[in-house]
This record gives sequence, C-alpha cells and structure tokens, in this order.
Amino acid sequence: MTANPAHSRAGAGTRNVHDVLRRLIIEGTLPPGSEISQLQLSRQLSVSRTPLREALRLLEREGLVEDIGPHRSVRISPLSMNDLDDLYSLRVMGEGLAVWLTVPMLRTKDFEQMERELDHAGRDGDTEAHYRFHAILRQGAGPRLRDHLERLFDHAERYQRAFMDQERNSAAFDAKIEEHRKLLEACRAGDRRLARDLLVDHIAGTAITLMTAQRHAPFALPTALAMVKSAEEPPRTLGL
Repeated sequence: MTANPAHSRAGAGTRNVHDVLRRLIIEGTLPPGSEISQLQLSRQLSVSRTPLREALRLLEREGLVEDIGPHRSVRISPLSMNDLDDLYSLRVMGEGLAVWLTVPMLRTKDFEQMERELDHAGRDGDTEAHYRFHAILRQGAGPRLRDHLERLFDHAERYQRAFMDQERNSAAFDAKIEEHRKLLEACRAGDRRLARDLLVDHIAGTAITLMTAQRHAPFALPTALAMVKSAEEPPRTLGL
C-alpha cells in the first residue's frame, strides 16, 4: 500500500510497528471493539513504548483505533453496518472514477498480469493476487486517489473477515471470479463505461451481501451506485 504522508514522516521503528499493528487489526487478530493495554502490546510486539505510541496515533488518524486513554489502553475501533454503508459508498464512487481513468491506459502487459493474478486468485484463493488485480484497475488514478482507495480496500477486508463465512462457498466464489473475468474482458475491449459499471456492481454486491446477512438496509450505497452509473463522459475541458 502507498504510504500516507504521516506514515512517510515517521521513523523506521514507528513504521514497522504501525504496519504490524495495522495488519493485526485488518486480519481480526486484534478484534473489533477489543481493549488492550499499551504495556501488553509493547510486550507482545517486543517494542518500546515510544514507537508504539506514535504508531497508535497513526492508526487513530486512520480510524482503526480509538480512545487512546489516560489508563494507557487502546480500543480497537468497532465495526458497524452504518460505517460499512459509508465505506462501500466511498469505494463505489472512487473506484468508478479510478477505473474510468485507467482503462484507456492499459496495455497488453497489464492484461497479461491481470490474467495471471486472476488465475492465482481462482485456483489458490490467493488474497494477495486479488488485491493486485484490483490495484491494476486504479493505476491510472493519481497517487492521492490510489492511496485513499487502497486504505478503503483494506478496511473493506476487515469487514469481510468479520462478517463473511470463511468457509469457501464454491458457487459464490466461482460467481465472483466470473465477475472479475467479465471485468477483464471489458478492460481488454477498451470499454471503460462497461468496466466501470461491472466494477461498481461487483463492489456493491459484496456490501449488500454483508448488510443483508446482518439484516441492515443500505442507505447511502444505492445512491452512490446510481450516481456513478449515470455519469457520462465529461467534456475535455471544464472551462474553470
């Protein structure tokens, strides 16, 4: 993931602690809503308190931890369906823009890499290959947008790990792989409108599955989806 400015300015020790803690939170090893003392974390990670505190501040800015309180404890941010609705609404709008910018820039080598990543994801269930596949679809966006979308992708993974059945449902898994294949073919054909629509439907479909399982009706997501899919190609110059 592209480092944000605060992460880049931090010392190497702080960055290392931040990256380890962030992955523990995303993967659910540090469960949502749990509280743990900074002393315990320091011992668990074999790090001193100073880089730990700095790493926690970075994670607090990202919304992954909260209440770094006077008792030197830290609370892992809880998950909620309202937050998931916001999260996936932002993903739909940002990823829709990113793929629109990216499709005209894709070349044969990109399609070949997408095929390889999709084969790894489909055959082995390789989550890193899945991540790399989606990263290609936003490579035409600017660094700020890419960084924003990479963080949202990781936050979405946190929800999926927490709420989706980790037992592999072969029919659902195969359907998702097929969605990726159709998306690849739209990119190969240079049809960025179709690629955008397939991508945002793919993202929104995951969110709706999660919310339906929790008996939660989406609020912002349908509006975000409609706005993105109704957008036409902008004029070459806006005259601002």
